[in-house]
Amino acid sequence: MKREQHKNFITLYAQKLKHFAIRIRYSEYLSDALRNTLAIIIPLVLFAYSGQLVAGISISIGTLFMSMCDIPGNRRDKLSASVIAMVSLAVTSFAIAASMPNPFYVALNVVMITFIFAMLSVFGNRLSLIGLIGTTLIAFTLGLHPKEPFIFSFYIILGAAWYAVISLTQIYLWPYRSLHHAIFEAIQGTAALMRLRASAYNEGFDLRDFNASNISIHLKLNARQELIRSLLLRDRIAMSPDNQSGKKLLAAALDIIDLYEQVTAIHHDYGEIRAALAPTGALWKIHDVISQLTVQLEYSAAQFSITKTMDADQSHQEGIAKKIDELLLLSTTISSSGGNLLAGIAGNLKDISEIVARLSASYRMQLPATDLIETEVYKDFIPETSVSRKNLLAQFSLHAPVFRFALRLSLLCLIAITPTLFFPGQRYSYWLLLTVVIVNRPGFGLTRKRNTERLWGTLMGLLIGLLLAFVPVSVQLGLAALGLLGFFLFNRTHYLWGVACVTVMVVLALNVYHGHVSQIISDRLLFTLAGCALSYVSIFIFPIWETPRISALILNALTASRHYLFCVATERKGFMNYFYRTKLARKDAYISFSFLSEALQSVRKEPLSNHIDLAGLEDVQVLIYQLNGAIAALALAKNTDVAMGDEAFESCLNDLDFCIAHAPLTPLSALTGEKQKAMPAQKLLPMFTQQLKTYFS
Repeated sequence: MKREQHKNFITLYAQKLKHFAIRIRYSEYLSDALRNTLAIIIPLVLFAYSGQLVAGISISIGTLFMSMCDIPGNRRDKLSASVIAMVSLAVTSFAIAASMPNPFYVALNVVMITFIFAMLSVFGNRLSLIGLIGTTLIAFTLGLHPKEPFIFSFYIILGAAWYAVISLTQIYLWPYRSLHHAIFEAIQGTAALMRLRASAYNEGFDLRDFNASNISIHLKLNARQELIRSLLLRDRIAMSPDNQSGKKLLAAALDIIDLYEQVTAIHHDYGEIRAALAPTGALWKIHDVISQLTVQLEYSAAQFSITKTMDADQSHQEGIAKKIDELLLLSTTISSSGGNLLAGIAGNLKDISEIVARLSASYRMQLPATDLIETEVYKDFIPETSVSRKNLLAQFSLHAPVFRFALRLSLLCLIAITPTLFFPGQRYSYWLLLTVVIVNRPGFGLTRKRNTERLWGTLMGLLIGLLLAFVPVSVQLGLAALGLLGFFLFNRTHYLWGVACVTVMVVLALNVYHGHVSQIISDRLLFTLAGCALSYVSIFIFPIWETPRISALILNALTASRHYLFCVATERKGFMNYFYRTKLARKDAYISFSFLSEALQSVRKEPLSNHIDLAGLEDVQVLIYQLNGAIAALALAKNTDVAMGDEAFESCLNDLDFCIAHAPLTPLSALTGEKQKAMPAQKLLPMFTQQLKTYFS
């Protein structure tokens, strides 16, 4: 038994390593990491070779910070973000450097800059990141102690401009590069979901954590789909009716989202499926078909990553179609309940295979016909980014999370710069401020997670750096460059490894520049520990808890699911103008559910969670997820007579109306409800709504 478990563990770990390697190979992380590393090293080497090492370091720092502001976006986003980032870096570097002779002015500038930059998160992720990077530059400026503020600021701008030229040139030469990679990530995520679904048809697979794994993948997929919408639908050139490439990418995006709906529509109870189909031998056939579709889907993901169409294996597609036909034939030979169940699964797999085939072909045969651009309905699907004057003013309140976080971070940075101001001889005291700025996040759960990853990553990096600090100088410099490459490679995906890599880089680079490796390591460890401890304690100053928001998030998720069901019911009555409304309602339902799930992840780590019924909340979360899957199945059902009658729809809508009315009044400390029972597929939706109703009765 232990040998079998050990074998399964090794197999699972090997699969994870394989998928990680594929993701790094075909995603933009590796190419971006190489680009950023070279952009930073080139000016440093050139200026050091000409005897101006200090100028080279300052320019490279400007390049580093500008590169960290660079996230996926279209041409307009990249251009506007580059201008804002350069202005913010220039203001920060000059203001801090000019005020250094007077500690009072330094403290005042730190508080003001930190508060203003923290409030930029009101305007979305891009400006929020620029604000964070601008605040981080404070620590580097304090650490460098520049004597000539204007020249230092000029070097920072020069480095930022150097990187901006590289980034903007790249986006203008390859305008859809980030979009292709976003599609790759979304397809890979959908393949992971299909792989999980395939394993559920294996009788030896443990279903206990199945729903949790589903929800985890849903959160990642929803974020990737939102990125695709943002990159594509907000690009005016791509969405021009005459743009053939834009039409193909739009068709791919629509297929990816529809594919996710098809996969989530496999909504049956797997215990029921195993019991009904195990004697027929259909389970392993279903598992085989889904596994082959997953392989084909991963193949299509690689095409979108390298932006190159490869010839698909026609025999492979024909083999999948043949196996699906065998499942359909088998469904006619077994009992009615099992036959209907198998026929529904086979029909779902057939629809999935058609979408996968289109994605694999990359639409090279013919341009798909889509009226989404011509009708301009797509504008309704664009993620919200604008902030009105009224909403902006409302953020300046102690009840607003952004304002509370800005106050907390400003106070925290003021405390963190104290060692640097009062002990100017301490060379590396700015690491305390650096840790505080990087680790702190508005929510308790995310801050604690970043704290843990920062600590473990630093410890790993210091140990590796100590072992490498005694090799020849040229080797140390090469390894430091590899550490910088590793930081960019892992920073967005595996923060712990990113911290370890950057710590190795810092230890080796400073050891070559200053020496005294023991002081470098001890100070790095001391100030990292102090910064993490200070960040953890500061969470309780102007705290931002997710627990009080849970009732509102449940209400939003229920309301969105109810609207999704209403649109499906209306469309099935023959109102075809509801087609895009249903798609939009589906998006809103998935996004609202993601907000709820992300909040629950934080709630599990908060001290206030001891006073709520977490098990009950998780039941509600799973029920809403299954409810959306059941609604998706109804939306996709081709036979209106089999799917559901008007009376049943009304009953489900009334159940959800009851939940929406009573959810805000239900105490979260003692949620109650009946556990799910296995039921036929056509009765799942009424069952889910009735079961939700018991939690809010």
